[in-house]
Amino acid sequence: MNAPRLNLATGVHRVAVVVLPGVVMLDLTVPLQMFGPWPESFLADEPGLTNPYEVVLCGPEPAATSGGWLALTGLRPMEAALDADTVIVPGCEDPLTPLPPNVAPILAEAAARGTRMVSICLGAFPLAAAGILDGRRATTHWRWAAQLRADYPLVDVQERHLYVDEGRVLTSAGVLAGADLCLHILRRDLGQSSSNAVARFLVSAPHREGGQAQFIREPVTVESGSLAPTRQWLLQTLGEEHTLRAIAAHARVSVRTLTRRFQAETGETVMGWLTRQRLARARALLEDTDRPIGDIACDTGFGSLEALRFHFHAGTGTSPQSYRRTFRGTPAQAS
Repeated sequence: MNAPRLNLATGVHRVAVVVLPGVVMLDLTVPLQMFGPWPESFLADEPGLTNPYEVVLCGPEPAATSGGWLALTGLRPMEAALDADTVIVPGCEDPLTPLPPNVAPILAEAAARGTRMVSICLGAFPLAAAGILDGRRATTHWRWAAQLRADYPLVDVQERHLYVDEGRVLTSAGVLAGADLCLHILRRDLGQSSSNAVARFLVSAPHREGGQAQFIREPVTVESGSLAPTRQWLLQTLGEEHTLRAIAAHARVSVRTLTRRFQAETGETVMGWLTRQRLARARALLEDTDRPIGDIACDTGFGSLEALRFHFHAGTGTSPQSYRRTFRGTPAQAS
């Protein structure tokens, strides 16, 4: 990864945080806490650790409101982003609100100059509007990922990730994933020990367990279509072994017709859809029950704990045990 672009004369890395109308306050405060002035008490406990960041707040207007109840005044002009080494764009309450006229051009110019561009949650929308995410992988809050993909088809939206690091362009998912991304940036810039020190001070894990995956609880749906009764049957019998031949027999069609119709009606392969439904059921059982994980593997049709672990990691980026600890806070029983 690229090293931070430090001013050789002062050792300062300039960070501009862009404050747009309707900014989400937690999106804004996370980077301020991470890169803003660190308390003397913290620095006293970490000899040799220095903060190289100089943070400014800038925006299209000298004042901005958050949630209709808090106003920030004295913001520097938007052009201050052009003097920064890193620009961070927090999210706004409504990402579909048109940007003020000078925001996208200035963001695009900053990126063209080689400035590191960072978004927190829905801050991906302004970066996308400036063309900065075109041809890149990026993430945002999972509830808005489909909208980002529809509005900006040149962006490779990765809604399952907590954050995506594309070198000079980094994006994070929902609000608190911004903290994960900021700690990642600290690791890149200052090293693991410095990032760990900041994480300890903020009472945060240096890297959230489970890797870079948003935990999206997907609804189990049957949809409509000629194969809807067969999909309903599959949902009711997830724990049983299902083959393409047996599923086609239930639908009273050939395997070839089943495969074609299933893809047309769901956009997925038969086995891909079935695996996704099994994972959704397994996740619900891990979240809502204390049943042994081996039993959950059998009840959801994976057949073995090893198969559940394989598919679970492929779908979520973590293990069933870690997932249960995250959502229930209790030791996981593996068998």
